[in-house]
Amino acid sequence: MITSTNPYTQETTKTYEQMSRDEVESKINQAHQAFWKRKKTSFAERKTYMNNFAKLMQDQFEDLAKLDTQEMGMLYKDAKGDVTKSASNIGYFAENAEKILAPKPFDQDGLKGEIVYQPKGVIFSVMPWNYPFNQVLRSAIPNIMAGNVVLMKHASNVPQVAEKIEQLFAQAGFPKGVYTNLFLPHEFTEKIIAHPLVIGANVTGSDAVGRQIGSLAGKYLKPSVLELGGNDPFIVLETNDLDAIVKQAIKGRFSNYGQKCNSSKRFIVIESMYDAFCEKFTAAVNEFTIGDPMNEATDIGPLAKASAVKDIDAQVQASIQQWAILLTGGKPWSTFGPNFYLPTVLKDVVPGMKVFDEEVFGPVAPISKAKDIEEIIHLANQSIYGLWCSIFWDNKEDKEYIAQQVEVSNAFIDKVVTSYAFLPYGGIKNTGYGKELSEHGLKVFMNEKVIVK
Repeated sequence: MITSTNPYTQETTKTYEQMSRDEVESKINQAHQAFWKRKKTSFAERKTYMNNFAKLMQDQFEDLAKLDTQEMGMLYKDAKGDVTKSASNIGYFAENAEKILAPKPFDQDGLKGEIVYQPKGVIFSVMPWNYPFNQVLRSAIPNIMAGNVVLMKHASNVPQVAEKIEQLFAQAGFPKGVYTNLFLPHEFTEKIIAHPLVIGANVTGSDAVGRQIGSLAGKYLKPSVLELGGNDPFIVLETNDLDAIVKQAIKGRFSNYGQKCNSSKRFIVIESMYDAFCEKFTAAVNEFTIGDPMNEATDIGPLAKASAVKDIDAQVQASIQQWAILLTGGKPWSTFGPNFYLPTVLKDVVPGMKVFDEEVFGPVAPISKAKDIEEIIHLANQSIYGLWCSIFWDNKEDKEYIAQQVEVSNAFIDKVVTSYAFLPYGGIKNTGYGKELSEHGLKVFMNEKVIVK
C-alpha cells in the first residue's frame, strides 16, 4: 500500500495499491508497443502534444502547486515555481528538440554521410520527492520529445503527484504507454531493468539508490544516468556588499528548507569576512517564520518525512560533539508536529565533521573559515560529491580562477545555483554520471548512428 500523508497536518488523504508482477509486465509491453508507433511520429506532432501539456500545467498551476504542498510540505508560494518551471522546460524542449536532433552531415577523408539520432525505446526512471513535478519532468520530457517512452517510479510519499502527471500526459493527447506511472515495491526494480524491452535507467536520488540501480544497469548492459547527492560549496571572499551576499546565502541554503539537490550545503568564508558573515547570516535565520506551508508569511515549513528530522539531528549533534559551534537552532521543533527541525547554523566546521563531509538534506548551514584562496579551493574540493557551487567576490579575475579550480559540474559566479533547460545538469564524483536537460538530456538515450553514403 502506498499512502499520501500531509507532512504538516499528518492527515492521510489517499492510498494506492501497489502493482502486481503481472501488471508491471503488462505496462512494460504496452510501453514497448507505444514506442514502435512513437518513434515514427514527426517532431511537429510531438511538439503539439508537449505544448498541450505545458498549457495544462499553466492553466492548473495553483491546484498542482497545492499537491506539492500537501504531499511533501513545500511552501505553496514556492510550489507554484516548481510547476511553472516545469511548464517552461517543456516549452524549451518542444521548441528546440528537432533542431538539436537534426542529422549532422560530414565530408572528410573521402567519406561522406551523416550522423543521425534515433530513439532506443523504453526507459525506466526513478525520481525523488523534493520537487515533485520538476524532478520527473526534467527527465521524462526530453526523452519523450526525442521519441523514447518512459516508465516512471516516482517517490512513494508523493503518489498523488505521480498519478496527476500521468493524467496530464493523457489529457495532452499522448497515447497510452508513452508515459506510464508505476506504483510498485522496490523489489521489482531488478526485474524491470533486466527486462529485454527496457533499454536504460535514469535515476535521481541518494548514493545508495544510485549504487543499486547503477550496478543493476551494468549487470544487464543497460545505459544509465545517475544524479545523486550534492554538498555544494557557497564561497565568500572580500566584498563591500556583504548584506547582499548574505541574502543570496539564505536563499541558497534554505530554499525548500534545504531539501534540494543543488542547494548551498557548505559555506566557506575567507577569514577577513568570517565573523561578520556568521553574525549577519545567523541574524537573518533567526528572523524566519516557521509554520503552515500554505501561509504566504511562512519561511520554514515541515520536512517531507519525520525520519529526516531524526537523521538531520544526528548529523548536527555529532558535529557539535566534534567541536562545531552552534549559533542557532540545532534541535527538532514539535510545536507544529513531528516533521519540523529548527533552522540551524554551525560555525568553525572542518573536514571530518558530519555536517561537512555528508550531505545534510535539510535546514542546516555549516560555515567554515579559510585563510586564503588556495585553502578555499582545498576545502571546496574536500568532498566526495561534485555537483554545483556559488562564488561571491568583488575581484572578478580571482573568482573566475576559483571557478576553474573547484571540482564541480557547474560553477555560478555571483549567483545562487539553479537549473536551466538549455544547460546540462549533473555532477561528478559520487554525485553520479551522465547529464539531464540541454542537448545531453535529449541525446543520452539515443542511438548516434553513422550513415556513410
